[in-house]
Amino acid sequence: MKGLICVIFFVHGLRGVHTELIATPNKLKTTNDKIDVPLEPNCSQPICLGPLSQIYCSGKLIHATWIFGMQEICPGNMMRKSPELILELFTNLTYPLRREQFQKFCAENFANISYLKQATLEDWTEEPENIRRLQNTGLKKFARKLNKLWKVLAREFVEQVHKTPELFPILPVSNAFIVPGGSFQIYFYWDSYWINKGLLFSNMSTTVRQILENLASVVQFHGFIPNSGSVQLSRRSHPPLFTQMVADYYAATGNKTLLKEMIPWMNQEMLWWTENRAFYVKLPSGRKYRMYQYRALSSCPRPENYLTDLNNGLNGTGHPEFIWSSIASACESGLDFSTRWFAHQGKYADTKYSIQTNNIIPVDLNVFMAWNFATLANFHEILGRSKEATEYRELYKRLREALDEVFWSEDYGAWFDYDLMEQKLRSGFYPSNVFPLLLGGYDAPVTEKVLNYLLKSGALNFKGGIPVSLNNASHEQWDYPNGWPPLTHLFVESLQLSKNEKLVKIAEETAWKFIRTAYNGMMYPKMGMPAACWEKYDIRYDDGTPGSGGEYPVQQGFGWTNGALLDLIYKYGISEEHTISRTEPINSGKSCASGKQFIFLVFILFGLLMLWLLIAFALRLKKFSNTKHEELQLVETVRLLDNEW
Repeated sequence: MKGLICVIFFVHGLRGVHTELIATPNKLKTTNDKIDVPLEPNCSQPICLGPLSQIYCSGKLIHATWIFGMQEICPGNMMRKSPELILELFTNLTYPLRREQFQKFCAENFANISYLKQATLEDWTEEPENIRRLQNTGLKKFARKLNKLWKVLAREFVEQVHKTPELFPILPVSNAFIVPGGSFQIYFYWDSYWINKGLLFSNMSTTVRQILENLASVVQFHGFIPNSGSVQLSRRSHPPLFTQMVADYYAATGNKTLLKEMIPWMNQEMLWWTENRAFYVKLPSGRKYRMYQYRALSSCPRPENYLTDLNNGLNGTGHPEFIWSSIASACESGLDFSTRWFAHQGKYADTKYSIQTNNIIPVDLNVFMAWNFATLANFHEILGRSKEATEYRELYKRLREALDEVFWSEDYGAWFDYDLMEQKLRSGFYPSNVFPLLLGGYDAPVTEKVLNYLLKSGALNFKGGIPVSLNNASHEQWDYPNGWPPLTHLFVESLQLSKNEKLVKIAEETAWKFIRTAYNGMMYPKMGMPAACWEKYDIRYDDGTPGSGGEYPVQQGFGWTNGALLDLIYKYGISEEHTISRTEPINSGKSCASGKQFIFLVFILFGLLMLWLLIAFALRLKKFSNTKHEELQLVETVRLLDNEW
C-alpha cells in the first residue's frame, strides 16, 4: 500500500491500524449481515461541512450504509431528529454491528419522503412565438414536444423544507426550477445554462429570472455556486456559467433592474474562483501566468459512489487523498468521468485509477473565466461603473494572453490542456480544443489552422455529431462514442463565432446532426426504446441511440438536451430553406424502421395476407358451390333415370 489511509475504531477508542483489512473493499472483514469494527477513511478534507457532514457526507455512518448495501435508503431524505442526537445514537451502537440493528437505527432516525413537488410554471404556453415561426412541420412538432417537457421537469420544494430546512440534506431555494430529469431530482449549476437558453426560446423569461434569483441566493449563502442543491455536492462547484446566464437573460429582455441586482453575486462568484481556483503556471520558457483549474476542496471518497472511490484511492497510482480529490475535481468540471483527466501512460493508463485532474490546467475553464471577465466589464460599463469595468478588462486581457501562450499548439492548430507535472500539452481531441474561439478576435491564419486540425482529427466523421473524445478504451461516459449536448452546443457556438466560412459551415452541419439524432429518438424511437430526449447520444448513429457507460444508466428528460436543442433550432431552424429531409428518420445501419413503423408495416402485410386469403376462400367457395350444384344435378338425373327404369 502506498500510504496509511484508514484507521479502525472500536467503541472504546483507538485500537490500531490493520492494513490487511483495507487493501480493497472486498477484503474488508465485514459481510452484508454485520460489520465487525467501525471503519472510515483517514482523509483530511471532508465532502461537506457543518452538522450534516458526519451523517450524509463522510465517516463511519456512510461506510456502514454502503457495506450493508443500504445507501439508496439510508441516510434518508429527511432527519427525524437533530443531527447531533442522530450522531450520538449512532455512536452508541455496539459492534459487531448487525444489519437488523442498523436497519432499526435508520428507520427510527430518517424518513424517505420527497422534498420536492411538481411546480406550475406561470409563463408556460402551448405554442410560444418561436415555435409558430418555425416553417418546417417536423421541427415544429418536435419543438412542441420539447416545450411540453418544461412542465414535466418543473419542481419546487415542499413547504416543510422551508419550515425546517435544518432537517434536510439540501439547500432550498424560493422559486421553482427545472431539474435535469431521470434520477437527477434537484437543481444543478451548469445544467441551468442550457435549460435557461431553452426556456428563453419558449418565451419563459419569468422562469429564467426566478432561476437566476435562486442561484444568486445560493451565492449569497455559500459564497459560490456548488455543483447542485445537495449537501453531498456542496464543496465542489461546476463550470462557472452564472454570468453567461445573466447575459443571455439581459440580451433577451434588456432588464437593467435585474442586471443591477445580479451584479454583486456575479462579482462574488468571480472573487471566489480567483481566490480558490487560481494557479500560477510556469512555462519551460520561465514565463508565469495566472490560470484556473478545477480543484475540489474535499479529499474523501464521494458518498454517492463510496466503495468505488474507496477502491480507486486504495489501488490507484497516486496518494489516496490525491485520487479522491481529483475524482471530486473531475465532478466539478462536469465531465465525470473522462480520459481527459487520466494518465495516458504507465500502470492503469486511461482508467480512473490514474486520475490526475488536480495536475491539469483545462482549456474550457480558462475560456469561461475570460468570457466572464469580458462580460462583467461590459455589464459594469452599462451600469456606469468605469473603475470596475477597467479592472475586469485588465483581467480579461491577461487571461486572454495566457490562453494562447499556455494552450495553443502551432503544430496542431488547436488549444490543449496543460499538464503541470509533465510541463507539456495533452494533445488528445476534445471539443474544448476549439472553445477559445468563443472569445472571438482570431485572425484568418489561426482559424485556418483550426479548420485543418478538425478535418484531420476524424472528429467530424460521425452521423450523430461530435464525440466528447476519440478514446474508445475507457468505457467512461465522457468518452467516445458518446456525444453530449452541452459540449456539442459550445462546439457549434465556438465555430460559429470564428468568422471562418468553412468553420461556420461545419458548425451548422454539426448542429443539424445533433438535431437529427435527437429528433429521431423522440419522434421515431427504435423498437423497444421510449420516445425520449436523452442526456447523451451515441454519435456513431443518427437514429436517436442513447449514449452509454459511466456510473449510472443513461437518463432521459433531459434538461440541458431540451435547452441546447431549442437554442440550436432557433439559430438554424427558423428559416424556410431548411426542409424536413434534415430531420426525417434515416437508416443509420442499425435499424431500418422504428417500432411504430415496424408495427405499421406488419399491420399492412397482415391486412394484405388476410385479403388474399379471403379472395382465395371466396373463389374456392364458388368453385365448391358450382361443383356441389353439378353433383346435385347428377344425383337428380340418376334418380330420374332410375325411376324410368
